[in-house]
Amino acid sequence: MRRFIFKVSIYILCVGFLIIGINEWYKGKDLDKDYTKKFETLPENIQVCNFGSSHGLYGFCYEDYEKQYSCFNFGLESQMLSYDLRILEYYKDNIQEGAVVFIPVSYFSLFGQKEEEAQDFGSKNKRYYKILPPELIKNYELDTDIYVRYFPVTSAYEEVFQAIVKKADHSEWERKASDIDLEKNVSASSERHIITNKFDEDGNRIFNQEEADALVQMIEECKALGARPVLLITPFLSEYLEAVEMRDADFYKDFYQAIDEVIKSTGVEFYDYSFDKRFTDNYDLFMNGDHLNKEGAKKFVDVLMKEVLI
Repeated sequence: MRRFIFKVSIYILCVGFLIIGINEWYKGKDLDKDYTKKFETLPENIQVCNFGSSHGLYGFCYEDYEKQYSCFNFGLESQMLSYDLRILEYYKDNIQEGAVVFIPVSYFSLFGQKEEEAQDFGSKNKRYYKILPPELIKNYELDTDIYVRYFPVTSAYEEVFQAIVKKADHSEWERKASDIDLEKNVSASSERHIITNKFDEDGNRIFNQEEADALVQMIEECKALGARPVLLITPFLSEYLEAVEMRDADFYKDFYQAIDEVIKSTGVEFYDYSFDKRFTDNYDLFMNGDHLNKEGAKKFVDVLMKEVLI
């Protein structure tokens, strides 16, 4: 009996050490699927930065200006303005007085249900446990915190096996919009951004007051820091712009009316590059209908540096 207990104990210890080893290996693996690893090398005294959803994440590439300015991209995929605000609040000490802070607004930013009501909220929300303190995380859960911070392998599932055979793959940022089925892409993205969960039972557009308030708070927070907030819309291809109008003929009127309210209440600078002819018909600058590729992101930053940072 003692020998059996001894063998079981050794087995449990071996399995335990194996799990711990795999967990530590996985924590150090550079998959960077959610782009949060960049926060580990967040610079001090940031002079130029941006927030935003994927339009901010993929729309800004500061490589050509890193020798002139301390820059950082706070954008994350599907990031709402309310989380932009929370990230700004937590990392504001890294932003230098006099810095320029670009705040992109996507077409879905000010409309739709509360983020917590979305079906994929839980899986998306996990990434913020890596970069924010508990008090700034929506619907904070201690067990999720422990799993994400200390035992991520326990909830990684198939990602563990992917990590064994490959590194982070961000090649889509290098591709051109002409390499994909653009018609299918803009149809899906316009429906997702303009239609899905954006109307109530009576067919009225849902205005998200929480996100609008967060945008105003971001602007005021930047001013309090002595930074210069700049509200903007990133460039889109003409196919995406047309798809949006076809989906909802009243969308642009409602969207710009909401933007105008923010501008009037805050006096923030606003630059709209969504219809900019330098981008709208140039497939070489986009990875799909509404996201710039790396070359396009470099060009967009160059435009901003020359037209806004003057």
